[in-house]
Amino acid sequence: MSLFNQQPVFHALQEHKQKTATPEDALISETNKILKQDLFDDKKILANLRQYEESFEYAEEASDHQADVYTLKHIKTIAIEYRLKFLESNHFQPDFPYEAILKIKDHNRVLRKDLKHFFVLTTDNHFKNKSADEAILFAKTIYGNYLLIHRWGKPLDKWRKLKNFLLRDFEYLFMSVVTITLCTTLCLPTEVITLDDTATYWSGYRVAAFFHLLIFNLGVTAFITFAFTKNLSSSIWNQRNDF
Repeated sequence: MSLFNQQPVFHALQEHKQKTATPEDALISETNKILKQDLFDDKKILANLRQYEESFEYAEEASDHQADVYTLKHIKTIAIEYRLKFLESNHFQPDFPYEAILKIKDHNRVLRKDLKHFFVLTTDNHFKNKSADEAILFAKTIYGNYLLIHRWGKPLDKWRKLKNFLLRDFEYLFMSVVTITLCTTLCLPTEVITLDDTATYWSGYRVAAFFHLLIFNLGVTAFITFAFTKNLSSSIWNQRNDF
C-alpha cells in the first residue's frame, strides 16, 4: 500500500516507532513486564490485590499485537508534529463509530476484561465537533503503553505537518525566526541598510540590521502566535484547557 493510500497520522506513528526502536528499549520493556507479572504471582496477589483488580481495566500486550502497541513518547512526537491532541476518551464529544465499540467488546470477550482507560488522538476540532478528520482510539495497557483499538476518518491535509512546523515548540519557533531573519538580512542590498556610501557588504551596518529585524520579527511572531494560535503544540498536545 502506498503512502498516499494510508492514514498519514497512523503511517507516521508506525514509521516513528520503527525508526526509534532500539535494543535498549526492548530490554527495558521486557524488564517492566517481568516486574509487573511478578506482582501478580499467585503468592503475591493478596498483597497487591488492588493493583490486581485494576489490571482488568487495562489492555494486554499480546505478542501478536505488538505492532499496534505504542509508547507515550511515540504518540507525543506525532501529536506535536501534526498539532494534534491526545486526551482521555471522555473528552471526545462526538459519538464513536460503532466499529470501535464492537472492537472494544471483542477485546473484552477475548481477554475476559472490562477495559476502561481509553484515549483518542485527533485534531482539536474533532474533539469538540463531529468531523471527518482522522482519529485513532487507544486503550492503555497494563504496562503503561497504548494499544491501538480503532482508527477512522479521512487523512489529514498532507501539508499539515509542514504548516505547523513553526508551532511545534519554542526552540523550533525561535530558530526558524532567526534563520528567516538572517536570510532576509543577507538578501538586503547595502544601499537599503545604510546611506553611508563607504559601507561594504560585510559591515557593522548589516549586523545592526540583523538584530533590529530580529527584535521586530520576534515581537510580531509572539503576537501572532499567542493571539491567534493560543499555544505551541508541545504545551497543549495533552491539555484540554485550550478548547
